[in-house]
Amino acid sequence: MSESAKTPENASYTSLVNELEILLRKKIRGHFIRYQHDFDSLLTPLRGKPIVLLIGNYSSGKSTFINELLGHQVQRTGQSPTDDSFTILTGSSSGHDEAAVPGTAVIRDESLPFAGLEKFGERLLAHLFLRPVASPLLEKMTLIDTPGMLDSVTERDRGYNYLGVVGKLASLADIIILMFDPLKAGTIKETYQAIRGTLPGATSEDRIIYVMNRIDECDSPADLVRAYGTLCWNLSQMTGRKDIPRIFLTYSPAEVGEGNTTFKVWDNEREDLVAAVRQAPARRLNHILQDVDREVRGLRLEVEALAGFKQGFGRRLKMVLRNGLAAMLGVGLFGDSLLKALAGYPETPLFSALLQGRLDLDAFWLPTAAAATVLMLTLLYVRHLLFPGYTKAMLKNPDQLVLLDSDYKNDIWSRVRDRVVAKISDQPRQQLMRAHRLHLKRLDDFLDQDLRRYYQREQG
Repeated sequence: MSESAKTPENASYTSLVNELEILLRKKIRGHFIRYQHDFDSLLTPLRGKPIVLLIGNYSSGKSTFINELLGHQVQRTGQSPTDDSFTILTGSSSGHDEAAVPGTAVIRDESLPFAGLEKFGERLLAHLFLRPVASPLLEKMTLIDTPGMLDSVTERDRGYNYLGVVGKLASLADIIILMFDPLKAGTIKETYQAIRGTLPGATSEDRIIYVMNRIDECDSPADLVRAYGTLCWNLSQMTGRKDIPRIFLTYSPAEVGEGNTTFKVWDNEREDLVAAVRQAPARRLNHILQDVDREVRGLRLEVEALAGFKQGFGRRLKMVLRNGLAAMLGVGLFGDSLLKALAGYPETPLFSALLQGRLDLDAFWLPTAAAATVLMLTLLYVRHLLFPGYTKAMLKNPDQLVLLDSDYKNDIWSRVRDRVVAKISDQPRQQLMRAHRLHLKRLDDFLDQDLRRYYQREQG
């Protein structure tokens, strides 16, 4: 499929996304509901245009870069924090810039993928706006400008969970531009928290673009080298990786001035960055499939763990019942014989009556009562000792419920482990009643057959 065929404006793209939504409703919705997952969140990436999210510290030049992309002044700019809001920039249907739409209306619009932001409360909604802007670029994608990241700030200081909002938006974004400036090259606390904790759980690394902007603020090439080295070092500490991803080195020609040619050597970097942003529509469909794949595989591993919980208890139950049945037979056939040897009662034990061929009802009542007692004790043991003990052991070490034979599976397990623990802790008996293996097979069929066909169509 060519890049033009993949863009959201193309009829084949729209048709493919609509087909995928129908398939998800038909084959996956029931599993999501059954295992208490939010099915609407699975459909969220299918709504709206490709998204480019810009995050970074307050002086990194996010708003300036947006203004340059759009070709006119849309966002306020400055050296200090100039905007404390999340601004969603989208195309204008009227052909000119329109008034901002408040956050309460944004989250209610079912054509937009932002309903999930409601959980962050009214204070966030007071700092969330959608601005329709007349721009050819915004006809193809949505840009989201974010408040600059700060140092020594808490949730109470902002009034809402800032990093939680960033993580939610990152999960929707096709491209995330993380901007730094030379004077604070990766030293801002919220930046560290975002790279270390928020982004890895919300998106994949291939969607993140690292940019050191405003390199014109360096007084000399030596200052630039020092700033770049500092950023590389800080990124290695934050990402935990020795291999550093590409870092775009850019500046704003408007800020430097036409006559200054000192930084012309970096023009290709800025052109490459702009080209990467414009690739968002071409990458959209693949990202949708990745998101669906990721969420369904998370559910699949959760179901596999619950199936393991059920199967493990089944093995233990089978052993106990087998031993209980053997005890019932032994007590039923020979218990009254032992009682006669010890106490002289009954006069004719059941086994002796069987050998003599003289069976009557009196010979059965004592063995039957003894067998029933053994059965009752076995069931009481299962209910009050075996099952609680087994559940406690699995909650203590839930990793034994699944075969973690790859790093990829380990990554998925780290996301769903707590959900598995919660289900076993809150509803342990219900997990024994569900047909986990059947659901597991249907999820495997979807991943191995249905979703694979969509990947092939997207790549073909």
